[in-house]
Amino acid sequence: MNNNILKRQYGLFTSICIVVGFIVGTGIFWQPARVLSYAGGDVGIGVLAWVVGGLLILPCVYMFAVMAGRYEKVHGFVDYAEAIVGCRYGYAAGWFFCVMYQTAGYALIAYISATFTATVAGHENTTNSAFVFFIAAFYMVMTFGMNYLAPKIPMRLNIGTTIARLVPLFAIGTVGVVIGLATNESAALSSASQLLSTQSVAGQSVGVSAETNFLGAIFATVFAYNGWQAAAAFNSEVKNSKRNFPIALLLGFVVVMVIYVLYFIGVTTAGDAYALMGNAPLGTRAAFSNVFGAAAGNILMVFIIISGLGILNMCCMGMSRGMYAIARRGIGPLPHRMVVLDAQTNVPTTSMVACVALSFLWLMVLYGNNHAWFSIAGEPFNFRLQDFYNMLFFILLIPIFTGFFIKNRRDKTIHIFNRFIAPFFGIGGAGFLVYALAQVNYIHAAIYVLTFVVLMLVGFLFIGRKKNEG
Repeated sequence: MNNNILKRQYGLFTSICIVVGFIVGTGIFWQPARVLSYAGGDVGIGVLAWVVGGLLILPCVYMFAVMAGRYEKVHGFVDYAEAIVGCRYGYAAGWFFCVMYQTAGYALIAYISATFTATVAGHENTTNSAFVFFIAAFYMVMTFGMNYLAPKIPMRLNIGTTIARLVPLFAIGTVGVVIGLATNESAALSSASQLLSTQSVAGQSVGVSAETNFLGAIFATVFAYNGWQAAAAFNSEVKNSKRNFPIALLLGFVVVMVIYVLYFIGVTTAGDAYALMGNAPLGTRAAFSNVFGAAAGNILMVFIIISGLGILNMCCMGMSRGMYAIARRGIGPLPHRMVVLDAQTNVPTTSMVACVALSFLWLMVLYGNNHAWFSIAGEPFNFRLQDFYNMLFFILLIPIFTGFFIKNRRDKTIHIFNRFIAPFFGIGGAGFLVYALAQVNYIHAAIYVLTFVVLMLVGFLFIGRKKNEG
């Protein structure tokens, strides 16, 4: 099994591109509508939500950087959970990451990319048509095929697609801010809270409410900030990783925070708040068109689609390590097959195939959301994938950060800030984000926890094998 070891091949610049590439994706183009809705149409409250959301996540990112310098094997999040809390908790973390977190994210990113594709194509129904779900499935299969057959191409494309996904962010985050504020469009947004409407977007109810829900706005930013945790899966493939990976993780996240705040200001002040809150793809195109004209606006929308495909590619790369990370420990489904790397491509192909197959099940959940498959006490229920896996991820972080403090509190080789203060802030940030979602909708939170428990029970059916590090 020692031959099945991923090679160190990425330098600092590529590592930063990996981190930024994982974070910047479809979320920033999708979530401003939800953030603005929770903010009651108030751009200032929305901006504050982006800042607070980033600052709450930043201690968690910092803790990942600290742990990356001490624990390193084949999958950052799983490595940390195993080394700090124990083997079974490490398995639970790995199972969650590949069965719920990454696979659900893969389906959701493909779906969002498809909605923007439908917008550019001129379809009236940009969220709930057969065309949208067909394109989402096509994107999933296409990305999988590229990673399966020619894995070196996706990594090379990462740098290019990272630049492509930054183009619309910088465009609307600079020119849009200036033009939007100069024309005083922001004044019109303050009246958006008077609009009461609800439209199904990405299988979730995006209501434009007169009541500001700041906690909801904060949690809504989490999906856009996602990706830093998945990037940790590449820790063991970074050259001089104990130095380079923490730098890449922290620097990449802070840069993204600044870009996101500028983009949110630009897209909300230069566009139509009513259109944005009612339909994210159409509202985004309206903002781009207002600033750059219809033709240029459509070109920038194409860049958003490229952005979505880029992050979908990165998600597939990280997802391929999911079952592999578990199998390297000699446990999980078919570990002797999941651990094998292809002799030509150095990719765990069986692990990739299994995770992509699971992602199609999550795409069916999105389809069910849009076709009223789910209900509670006769009322429609939308299973919001991003809320589900984000809430559970932060719950799983709390024991890891707590265990790090307990395990290393007397280790003077670790800086006192990293032993005591950083874990405290990490626990606080993760705990507050879980509290935020529970306060927004405790019924949803309870159902997500129940779903997690059921899926974890299934996962532990495969833990009976003897642990083998190989």
